[in-house]
Amino acid sequence: MAETKNYAKLAKGTAKKSTAAKKPAAKKVVKPKTPAEERDLKAKATVEKLLSNVDLSPSKDELLEFDDDTPKEGQEWLEEQVTLLTQQLEVAKADYTRIFNENQQIKSGVGIQGSDDVKTNVTKLFVELQDAFLAMGKDPQTGAPNLIIFPVAFLNKLLAFFPFLKQYKRF
Repeated sequence: MAETKNYAKLAKGTAKKSTAAKKPAAKKVVKPKTPAEERDLKAKATVEKLLSNVDLSPSKDELLEFDDDTPKEGQEWLEEQVTLLTQQLEVAKADYTRIFNENQQIKSGVGIQGSDDVKTNVTKLFVELQDAFLAMGKDPQTGAPNLIIFPVAFLNKLLAFFPFLKQYKRF
């Protein structure tokens, strides 16, 4: 029917051909994806694939419920907590003081004071190590110490911890 109307207009001379140029359809510009975007898309697809059979809704057992009916801890509970923390602080303070004092003794050269048995046994150990060190001597060909180990550092450390050993030192 549209054609008959066009014939009538054509016969009257009023029909004009459409001279308006059709606009070409705009092409969609596809931006290339960066490697990071591609990696994210692949990761999302992998996660969706892996979680497709997993129920992510929480069950009743997993939900945390708070009882609003229970009264809040009052002043008594708070006082108990403060008392416990104070006791723990006092213990920590005493330990710190003891460790600090021992460290100061070691730094000043006083060392750790021990019982007579400890002094006797440590003295024996020190003397034996020192005798073994001095007995090794030097290699007559090279003049280098004939030692595989070098116990002087150990002996010096013993002297630092037990200053009473200074009277036995011969090296």
